[in-house]
Amino acid sequence: MARAKKVVAEKRRSFFEDIQQVTADKGFDRQEILEVVEAGLIAAYKRKYRTTENVSIVMDKEKDDVYVVARRVVVDNVVLPGMQIHIDDARKVKPDVQIGEELDIVEYPLEFGRIAAQTAMQIVSQRLRQLEQNKVREAYEDKIGEIMNGYILRKRGDTVYVDLGKVEAIMPVKHQIPKERYRVEDKIKVLLHSIEQDKGGGPLRVIVSRADRMFVQKLFEKEVPEIFEKIVIIKTIGRIPGERSKVVVTSERSNVDPVGACVGVRGVRIQAIVRELGTERIDIVEYANDPREFITNALTPAQPSLVKVDPTSHEALAVVPDKDLAIAIGREGTNVKIASYVTGYKIDVKSESQFSAEMASPEARKRLDEIFEVAAPVEEVEEETGTPLTALPGLAPRIIRILQDNNIRYIEDLVSMGEEDLIQIEGMGRATAKRIMEIISENVEFEEGEEEVETTEGQELDAEPKA
Repeated sequence: MARAKKVVAEKRRSFFEDIQQVTADKGFDRQEILEVVEAGLIAAYKRKYRTTENVSIVMDKEKDDVYVVARRVVVDNVVLPGMQIHIDDARKVKPDVQIGEELDIVEYPLEFGRIAAQTAMQIVSQRLRQLEQNKVREAYEDKIGEIMNGYILRKRGDTVYVDLGKVEAIMPVKHQIPKERYRVEDKIKVLLHSIEQDKGGGPLRVIVSRADRMFVQKLFEKEVPEIFEKIVIIKTIGRIPGERSKVVVTSERSNVDPVGACVGVRGVRIQAIVRELGTERIDIVEYANDPREFITNALTPAQPSLVKVDPTSHEALAVVPDKDLAIAIGREGTNVKIASYVTGYKIDVKSESQFSAEMASPEARKRLDEIFEVAAPVEEVEEETGTPLTALPGLAPRIIRILQDNNIRYIEDLVSMGEEDLIQIEGMGRATAKRIMEIISENVEFEEGEEEVETTEGQELDAEPKA
């Protein structure tokens, strides 16, 4: 009998030590765990005695012990075992006790029996799981949409498991970049996509992603300070994971080049993003209010020679040089698909030879004009007093806008300026000013005080970089 009591005592101590271990392993507050244990013991007591009246749980911190105290009435005929105790059993605890008195009886969890103990463990496990889920929500719910660093734990089937530190996240196949290899123990950057749970309960699932468009946006926010500070704004992103992404950017400041800010000096910023995405191509597209200009930018790396749009049906026709047709469409149509997504227009791409063949007859040209709204109604404008800047090869639309904002509207105005004069213009750096002077030198001939503009092709100044 003495040996049995010793075994029970050892098991009690082991049980309490397990509770302490759970507290340390899970990072829970001690009081939270004690409340969970209390709920489990109350449930076990109720399972055995069908009542919880006059029952309390004692946590003896000094002795590292836990037990149940039940107040029972002393009787000579027990009808309610959970609320009454026989006089003979009562006098083993208190020899002089009398019938009708109340007596506090101590019971230990392992003395409740197998079924009651199972009930206690179920309650404890359920409450601990709920606590753990609450901890996960507290730690990660506010970080949804952020990039996190982790390690790849394992791969089961098509699912990759990622260790984020306090939780094990899963990356389903739809959130993975196709053809990307995931090796155990490799470091990995992921987007915290969502925290999901079945309607009927069940464990939480922390979902991470590398295929989401937001992953690309967060990489840009990390690498480009102007985006993080909202100086440069990402309007939208179109992406086919593993193939190509188009990031549409703009800035409300005329002195900021949104494309150049994203690319960085010698492409440092964009290359850091390209390295993270592997073989995925990145195009930085400057936003424009004019849909024709916007579509032209979005089809990069191709350079359309003609763009016609129908604002009503949101359809567009882009004509590109024959050599650029495959580039404009992209492998399996990726380039034109993403361009259509970011612009909101269904873009039909044709080569110049195809377009010329189709437009050979006047009827076909008339039909085209009926389908596409080439431009808004033409307003009356003053007669040009010089050669427009657009006639000078190599000047990007952004540079032309800056010059026009400073009342430099014609090439004749521009050639009268020197490099130092251009540098004084807000938004014009020394490298840009130097390149403008080179373009003038290459394309403008001075004859007897007049300027003639060459129409030869030149490298476009400040053209959109392609990654």
